[in-house]
Amino acid sequence: MNKITCDYCFEDNFFGDDVPRPESCSNCHSPLGHLKAVDADAENEAHRVEEGFAGIRLKYNKTGEIIELPHSEILVLGRQNAGKEVLGKILQVSREHCKIEFLDGKYKLTDLNSLNGTYLGPNKRDCRKKKYQELKDGDLLYLGKEQFRVFITMPENLVAEQEKDMMDELKEKRYKCKACGKIHELNLAICDSCGSYGQIEPLDP
Repeated sequence: MNKITCDYCFEDNFFGDDVPRPESCSNCHSPLGHLKAVDADAENEAHRVEEGFAGIRLKYNKTGEIIELPHSEILVLGRQNAGKEVLGKILQVSREHCKIEFLDGKYKLTDLNSLNGTYLGPNKRDCRKKKYQELKDGDLLYLGKEQFRVFITMPENLVAEQEKDMMDELKEKRYKCKACGKIHELNLAICDSCGSYGQIEPLDP
């Protein structure tokens, strides 16, 4: 996947082998012909991989500056809080702009009644209207109109714990056909043993 960052609005414009290079920005329609395309996957990997770091990195697309937010259960982003070395220079950002919490193994984002709002994704989901929006690796985060790319590196112990929980959950979920009694690992619509329909039910652990 390739990317061209508009030099007017700083929107990322993506294209690949099956998508032609865009001639104008999808956001502001400024021409892109004079700009160099970069390998978006390689760029993401470069920001994502750094031995020993776990948490969130925010790349300010306008300047390329990186905000490092080590893993924490809760932190507040703003001109006078986490990331203030970069955010302190951005007038669009409030002193206490938004909050990131680590809940149920995921980073969740909530706007803190900021003046210019907090938005997620290319469609700019409004975090003022809905709290605890999930923050994902590769997301676009807007603090007001200022765009940041999100890079998440989960702590290794949490990744291992989540994988174990998933495996345990898969092991626990087994099903039984009421018609013939066969035990299934999946909740099938039709029993592959007796052919009965709608007779498979969860098996009590």
